[in-house]
Amino acid sequence: MRWITLLWRIGTVALAIGLALFVAWLIPSSAEYPRRMSRHIEPGQYMFESGVYSPQNGLQISVNATDEVRVYLLGASSLELDNWKTLLREAYPDSESPDLEIFIEFYTVPLLFLHEAYPEQPLPDLYDPQTRSMIWNVTALDKGLQTHPEIILWDPPPSSAFSHELFPADVLNIMAVVANPSSNTVEVDMEIKEVLAVAPKDRIIFPAQLLISIGIGLTIVWLVSRSKGKFEKALSNRG
Repeated sequence: MRWITLLWRIGTVALAIGLALFVAWLIPSSAEYPRRMSRHIEPGQYMFESGVYSPQNGLQISVNATDEVRVYLLGASSLELDNWKTLLREAYPDSESPDLEIFIEFYTVPLLFLHEAYPEQPLPDLYDPQTRSMIWNVTALDKGLQTHPEIILWDPPPSSAFSHELFPADVLNIMAVVANPSSNTVEVDMEIKEVLAVAPKDRIIFPAQLLISIGIGLTIVWLVSRSKGKFEKALSNRG
């Protein structure tokens, strides 16, 4: 019966650890440093905000719009961004824009999407309203997402209200995108908060579930074996 006692002890330890992890998973995240934006998005255009987040520092996003919009959370590592910046510098070596480097540094992904949507076109004046319209055009966005589907972290169905919390698996530059595919101007209110987690939620829920299941299973085995032993002992005493 020693092995049964050992199973019971292992089961109780696994169950205790699993429950502790589950309680940690239930603890609400602490949201700090909110950024609020209210903008009008023209038909066929999109807006873009970015920040660096990690498994410990995630983000909480809420979006409310006057009509249905598309919302994406995109994620890229520092290495990916550096490679894309190099690609853009090589794609536009003869650009006459004095501020191209600033645009490449802060708007890497939108410029990359523009280049991939119109690869043969030289980069025009970045301050020209027509150029701005091209950069923030939904057509360029769609082409970029088709070319780089691996960067899409969250892609909910179109709606007028969104709320989501995300903790990336690694340190990533995360881009919040709100696109207006309609023929009407849409007013959008977006709030992004940095979320400080007690523990990376996506990484602790599976071990918690596994340990709880193991603990319950081993406890049941111990209870069944113990009941069987008592029943057999009672029968032998009667005999």
